[in-house]
Amino acid sequence: MYIVTGSTSNTGSVVAHQLLDAGKQVRVIGRSLEKLSPFTDRGAEAFVAGPTDAEALIEAFQGAKAAWIMLQPNYIPDSADFSGYQAQVTDAIAQAITANPLAYAVTLSSWGADRESGSGPVLGLHHMEQVMNTLPIENLLHLRAGYFMENTLSYLPSILKNGKISGPFDQDMQLPFIATKDIGHAAAEALIRLTFKGKQVQELHGQRDLNIREATAMIGNAIGKPGLVYEQNTILEFKSGLMAAGFSANVIALMEEVVIGMNSKHITTSQIRTAASTTSTSFENFLEASFVPAYNKMQYK
Repeated sequence: MYIVTGSTSNTGSVVAHQLLDAGKQVRVIGRSLEKLSPFTDRGAEAFVAGPTDAEALIEAFQGAKAAWIMLQPNYIPDSADFSGYQAQVTDAIAQAITANPLAYAVTLSSWGADRESGSGPVLGLHHMEQVMNTLPIENLLHLRAGYFMENTLSYLPSILKNGKISGPFDQDMQLPFIATKDIGHAAAEALIRLTFKGKQVQELHGQRDLNIREATAMIGNAIGKPGLVYEQNTILEFKSGLMAAGFSANVIALMEEVVIGMNSKHITTSQIRTAASTTSTSFENFLEASFVPAYNKMQYK
């Protein structure tokens, strides 16, 4: 039996479907039975449980051989203690695995998870890795994914309202842009093959590195706005925008920390790019399949 946590997420859904494609027994975990129906319709077992409900997760993990483990990869904007929430989720999963030892597990981690401080919410993934390393998991693979291509969807309001992209990142900083579906594919392949042994870390760097200036030019060409420009905000402007959007002081502080960490290269990749860390979806592919349709939908609302 394979357990898939976060099964309705961009990565978890890919993992679940690919395991089902391979004929595996899959138990998907989520908050809503209705949202799990795409998997149960294909023969998966569904288990409704909140991510911090240790008692329910202990039951959900019964009989499992392998698992896909993930924390919520996005901020909860109004959270008063997002790091505390991450720790609660990690603890609940840890209790489930302690009660139900696993032969194999793959986790969704992040570039920068090697850092012990100064990494904002990535520190929660560092903590998750450390906890998982102590649990009764015979073979464990941490997938440290790069910068999600889907993060660029947050640029849409700025493009539509101001005709430019605004953000806090250094425009010349190289980022390992990766499509979330490629993370799911890498995780599913690892869980199907089960060839990883012991405790391992594998970074996923995407198809190629790009900086924000290059990405902005590509976005502009894709949406028919050649010459689209990127304007780097100050940290103060960045924080003021988040405050106006209703983000909590706690989350704003975490986001400030991750921006400073990335701009200073404190948060960076730690492994050399290889065939194993290079995934297939190019930024051009992502723009055509996801960004342009989202732009057109917002533009013609």
